[in-house]
Amino acid sequence: MGYRLFLLSRARSLKGFEASNIGEDLILLIEGEEDSVKRFTQTVKAEKPPLAEVSEVLVEGYDGEVMEVKEYREQLSLEQLVKIATVGVEMRDDIKEMKGDIKEVKGDIKEMKGDIKEMKGDMKTMLKKQDETLAEIRATRDEIRATREEIRALREDLKQYMERRFERLEREIALIKQKIGLA
Repeated sequence: MGYRLFLLSRARSLKGFEASNIGEDLILLIEGEEDSVKRFTQTVKAEKPPLAEVSEVLVEGYDGEVMEVKEYREQLSLEQLVKIATVGVEMRDDIKEMKGDIKEVKGDIKEMKGDIKEMKGDMKTMLKKQDETLAEIRATRDEIRATREEIRALREDLKQYMERRFERLEREIALIKQKIGLA
């Protein structure tokens, strides 16, 4: 996770750099002065980002053309922006759906409140069944409280989820800006 960006950040002294995910493998092509290539190779073998799973690093010769570092950085930045935009759209759609669910729950609560008012009006005319009606009101009140608590918990969960997602997006955008020289 983030391994290509990590490697790209260490490729400043190289002339060429390309990285491609193929299955679960990352194929990396580099070009540069022998000392720069050697230092980069040592860095790749010694370091990795915290979330990356690297089982081994193989070094082999390559005689083909390699994209310039600047060109690859631009390509990768665009790929990352596309990913960010996709996640943003998904999040927007999820938020819209959640807002609809919240409105529906509010409508249900409103309906329950209306039912309670109706029950209170019926209590005046049903003196003989007063005990039964009071029990129903208590049960409904408990359900409303439970529903309110559930809604509060859902709101808090949503808030925490959105804060984490936005913090992650902000970090990724900041990193992208830094990589493309906008920071």
